[in-house]
Amino acid sequence: MPAFIPITIYLDRSMLVASIPDAAEALQQPWPFMDKPSRLEAIRMIEECLAGHCTQQAAFEAFKAAASEQGLLKRKPPSVGLRQFDGVAEDLM
Repeated sequence: MPAFIPITIYLDRSMLVASIPDAAEALQQPWPFMDKPSRLEAIRMIEECLAGHCTQQAAFEAFKAAASEQGLLKRKPPSVGLRQFDGVAEDLM
């Protein structure tokens, strides 16, 4: 299965998710809201994908949406360049 751009989610520990099997494993872990419809839909989409009835991209997007909705995605801190740009922008205001 092709890999995706990895995302990091935080459950009881951080998990790097870069494939459908990674997403399936992450969905088996305890989530803050286990019965949230987006999580259940992600589980269904991953199962459909593994059975060959759904594209990997659609399943991975469903997983990312569920993780985002529950606040599990790690946000990268701004780069040094972006922080400098923000400083310049603040000085201009």
